[in-house]
Amino acid sequence: MPTIEEYSTDPYKALGLRPIINATCHHTRVGGTLIRDEVLDAMRAAAAHHVDMNRLQKAAGEIIARHTHAEAGLVVSGCAAAILAGTAAVLTGKDPVKMQELPHLDDMKNEVIAERFPRRTTDNGAEYIHYGYAHAVKTTGIQFVEVGDGSVTTPEELDAVFTPDTAMVYWGTGETGGNLRVEEVVEIADRHDVPVLVDNSNSLPPKRHLWRYIDAGAALVTFSGGKGIRGPQGSGILAGRADLIEAAAMQSAPTQGIARVAKVSKEEVVGLVTALEMYAAEDEETLLTDQRARADILFGRLDGIANASVELLDPDHRGRLYPTVWLTVGPETGMTAAQVLEKLENGDPSIAAMSHSDPQIVRLDVRLCEEWEIDAVATRLHEILG
Repeated sequence: MPTIEEYSTDPYKALGLRPIINATCHHTRVGGTLIRDEVLDAMRAAAAHHVDMNRLQKAAGEIIARHTHAEAGLVVSGCAAAILAGTAAVLTGKDPVKMQELPHLDDMKNEVIAERFPRRTTDNGAEYIHYGYAHAVKTTGIQFVEVGDGSVTTPEELDAVFTPDTAMVYWGTGETGGNLRVEEVVEIADRHDVPVLVDNSNSLPPKRHLWRYIDAGAALVTFSGGKGIRGPQGSGILAGRADLIEAAAMQSAPTQGIARVAKVSKEEVVGLVTALEMYAAEDEETLLTDQRARADILFGRLDGIANASVELLDPDHRGRLYPTVWLTVGPETGMTAAQVLEKLENGDPSIAAMSHSDPQIVRLDVRLCEEWEIDAVATRLHEILG
């Protein structure tokens, strides 16, 4: 059995695991971001005392409001938790009877509009809808009304699907492929007096996305705390209208409602607001210059690699300010990207990278990697591809 000292000095080894070089940047499956030392110090200090959680959340909400231009804010356990709490708030308002009825919506509006979700097929040929993170919306009992063809949605298509049962519009922040911008969605929804919840999980930087969608009129905006903000991985932000934030808090921890599952600790609340303050104060150009330099190093190490082609995308394929390196595996290797990814993860060192809809493309995001880790990624790819 591992000793307590082993847990405190090398916890992954104590558990029989080994660390992974993270060339995905913020993916949850490899532990999300790297928390800043100052944030960890704040969390340790918070752990030394007890506090009234309602008052702590109120104080944290004021900091969130200041940085997001929202009326109020709430710290929850990740962006999906913020989506759940926000949807529940829209459905129930501050009515405690309705809160206890969720996920049964007999006397409430029960439809949420969203862009068409992707369809997937099981090994035995059964097709199903892949809701992804939007499953947090479905947890409240709503029915989705899909709009568009999955790649392009027109204003006319969106305007046509509102009904008296429409409770909310759930929208992401992607702006490629002809999708409607959030500003257009809000304008259309406002004509129907329907609030918009924006899933803004992973669009920082740019820093202006902290407030862009609130300024555009979104009723609620959700953020991951463990990605660009570099707070605790298990934290998230719900920001928006004061009445809806109050309604979300009424059915979140420390009280008992459908969003009780979104509970965060005092340490996570303090860590999240510390990280948010640091991110808001950070010079964005310095940050982006550093991140681009890391991507440039990897691209340079891979330039001329055998049996593959390499491309540097900045911004990335979704228009975000993320420099990523794309490696297209040549057919002469007899390998797919999935096989390359498997070799990376099972090798020494273990390396996590990203897939793509194209089965030959490996995506690499090294914004959080040290130079020795970037060298290790390049070396393993050269070894794998010959």
